[in-house]
Amino acid sequence: ALEGKQAWITGQRRAQAATRTELAEQEDDTARGMQKFNPLADWTKDDLDAYFARHDLPRHPLEADGFLSIGCMPCTDRVAPGEHARAGRWRGSEKSECGIHIPISRWKVNGID
Repeated sequence: ALEGKQAWITGQRRAQAATRTELAEQEDDTARGMQKFNPLADWTKDDLDAYFARHDLPRHPLEADGFLSIGCMPCTDRVAPGEHARAGRWRGSEKSECGIHIPISRWKVNGID
């Protein structure tokens, strides 16, 4: 989907996970030869909820079914009450990110190929 593009935009936030605490608002995605923008990098969950309320945006329907962090099918599971919102991501695995947010140069290192 990114082929031929000069930049891409994500919804990643620093507050989502310990692995994202140093997330920059703009990154050089040199492996893909483009810029990567993370405009929500400094948003908290409260900021996000306030934006949804202020703009009367609907929540994702899976959220009501316990999916508090939604990614691709193999990496997404329901979260039990009291668990961290990303507890369902890659449940039972040491992984914390899908391949889309790991530099291509590290795919084989992380078992993504």
